[in-house]
Amino acid sequence: MTTCGRTRTAWVILIVSTLWLAACDSAPGVYDSQGAPPRVSGLAFSPDRVVFDELRPDQVIGDSVALIELSIQVQVADGEDDVEAVRFVVNTPFDPFSPLATGELVQSGADTYSVEESIVIKRGNEGRYTILVYAVDAEGSLSNQARGILDYSLGAGRAPVIEAIEAPDSIRPPVTLALIAVVSDPDGLGNIARVVVTAPNGGTFDMFDDGETLGDEVAGDGRYTARFDVPSAEPGTFTFRFQAFDRSGLSSEIVTKDITVLGL
Repeated sequence: MTTCGRTRTAWVILIVSTLWLAACDSAPGVYDSQGAPPRVSGLAFSPDRVVFDELRPDQVIGDSVALIELSIQVQVADGEDDVEAVRFVVNTPFDPFSPLATGELVQSGADTYSVEESIVIKRGNEGRYTILVYAVDAEGSLSNQARGILDYSLGAGRAPVIEAIEAPDSIRPPVTLALIAVVSDPDGLGNIARVVVTAPNGGTFDMFDDGETLGDEVAGDGRYTARFDVPSAEPGTFTFRFQAFDRSGLSSEIVTKDITVLGL
């Protein structure tokens, strides 16, 4: 065999050997150093519905806060048997970045984890509260999420009230018109869902109590603000209409305010 032939044969043997080693190394699959994450299932919790007007006296703090004893249970499966923690979060319907409650479940059976947790909800904060449970193992792998809904309502409830309107009696364009509706709710300010003003042209606009939008000064004080630029307008008297709505769908009486536009 020539030198060229021996060289070609050596390359063929090297390629075949390399492919065989690679096949042996990869079979039966890619090596997973972490294993499967845990899995949660069978979420059960109580209560799943709370009506404020139906609570016992010992379940009410003062007359405006519901005290709820929440019981949560879940099943956790983990082939690696290295569950580090099983956690829960109760999210409000209003702000997903500020949970109402968080904590951990403790093992109460072979694959069962449970917890009893006291949570408080302001009387007027009606809505659907999300209960979320998940597990994490010793390697930091997260399980799936088990979710449920706690439905909280007032019951009969009472409508909000517009106590006063703060606005000028007259304006002379060009001007910025500031309107403030002072609103209360027998079920708490947290139960107010929306306050609107209807302009003389029929357009309806939201008013704000967040301490920033449209010049509102203080968040959550019941003073709802709207501002309008009035570059020009025909002289005359114009009527603005104000109304508030709560989370139960109840609405206040319509309150009006007449504002006179003065000529140049």
